[in-house]
Amino acid sequence: MVVCAVPARAAAYERELPWWQFFLPGGGQFYLGETTKGVAYAGGVLGLSGWAVAASYKHEPGAVNAPMVYAQQLYVISLYDTYRGLQLKYGADKYNKRFDRSSVSDLVSAPFRKEQLLNPWVIGCAIAGAGLNYAIERGASGRRSYADMRGMRYLGGSYNRDTGAAVYSAYWVPLSLGAGVSEEMLFRGMLQAGFEDRWGSGRGLVGASLLFGAAHMNDPNDPDAWSNVAFASVAGMFFGWRYQKNDYKLAEVIASHFWFDVAAGAALFLTNPKENPLGAKMDFAF
Repeated sequence: MVVCAVPARAAAYERELPWWQFFLPGGGQFYLGETTKGVAYAGGVLGLSGWAVAASYKHEPGAVNAPMVYAQQLYVISLYDTYRGLQLKYGADKYNKRFDRSSVSDLVSAPFRKEQLLNPWVIGCAIAGAGLNYAIERGASGRRSYADMRGMRYLGGSYNRDTGAAVYSAYWVPLSLGAGVSEEMLFRGMLQAGFEDRWGSGRGLVGASLLFGAAHMNDPNDPDAWSNVAFASVAGMFFGWRYQKNDYKLAEVIASHFWFDVAAGAALFLTNPKENPLGAKMDFAF
């Protein structure tokens, strides 16, 4: 009887919290009585969305609208924070060992903590990110390196080479942090945990990893896009496996994801900057 009582109590939020409120930025925090956090999430998503709209009038065709991505990432973090708060309130962690009790602030700071900076798996991911992109782009046809750059244009701004590198970093590093935090919260902390709870560890891992790969599809008509999906699916399997091995704690996979992305983006920018992940436009010396 006790075992049955816990799931019933844990599922109570499904009756008490309207679905639309769960999906509003900060909505779940308001429901949980965390007004300050709710205002911060709602204001942050709205503010970043406003910045994104303003940037959309001046950014170059094909460029990534970084502020819009930031808004999406913060929105996902707000959903995870709601999920975490509901788990804590209704005691779901008592029967779901896959629930990570770490605070959002601890997860966001995970890539910069000593234990992760010295973690061989995290270091290996950073080396892999830089090495793979360097190896791929080193032999690209018509490649021009960072040394050949004269300037960069992004979101309506024009910069010389060195200033462009600083601007690129100022956009790329936060975007990588947001990706590492929000994507691991969603695909490992929520989806994989939920899938494993229903289908078992093997099928749950595969299901979440395939969704992670599908989420990286940009243009189905581009053959390279399918390669990206395949690579992301394999990366999702790796992150999901490490998530399992770390007793369903997210810190390591967030740090690994972040440093892989940072190193990969840096390698692209230095080796073949015209292929940079932000889609910034590069000017080269003749």
